[in-house]
Parts: sequence; C-alpha cells; structure tokens
Amino acid sequence: MHTVYHVSDVDAYRVAEPKVRNLLDDDTLELDGVAVVVDRPVVIDAAAGELRETTDALVGMGATVKLCSNAAVGAEAGEADFGEGVEFVSSGVGELTRLQDGGWAYIRL
Repeated sequence: MHTVYHVSDVDAYRVAEPKVRNLLDDDTLELDGVAVVVDRPVVIDAAAGELRETTDALVGMGATVKLCSNAAVGAEAGEADFGEGVEFVSSGVGELTRLQDGGWAYIRL
C-alpha cells in the first residue's frame, strides 16, 4: 500500500509530520511508500526554512517530499536548499495524478 499526502498551505505542512508518523505507526497496514506533495511557493519556502525540521523528520521517517517545479518558480528556495529525500517533480498535480493512477491512496491535508 502507498499513500500520498497533498499539502497546499503552511499549516497543513506543519501537521504532515504527525499524520505521516501516525500512518507509519499503524501496525494494521503494510505500507510500501509514503509521499508528501507540495504545490505552493510559500510552502516550499517554509519547508526549506522555518519548517526545515518537519522536512527532515518526514524524510527521516522514510517519506519522500515532492515539490512542484512550477510552484518553485515563485519560491525563494531551490533545489540546493534541500537534501536527499526531497525531489522536484514536473508539476504537483501531474505527480498526484501519476501516483493515484499507480494505486496510491490520496489524502488532502
């Protein structure tokens, strides 16, 4: 089973860590992957700055943080501001579509 969280605002990104942790701690599920897709410039900036600990925690738990390249155009943070476990995708909505088409469960935060 795979799950993708869709995050479009800073407050939702703040709660992504406990939501992902709760999912991963649920022993009744067999998870093969967790992703967090971010599609707003302000959230990309927060993920690199004030909420960097959240980004690091998500990656540390094994989640992949996927940032929309279109949104990144309006962000101050860029690829150099992130490490492993964070990837820029062609578009947030495209990535969500691909993942859902591949059977990933979708959760909007």
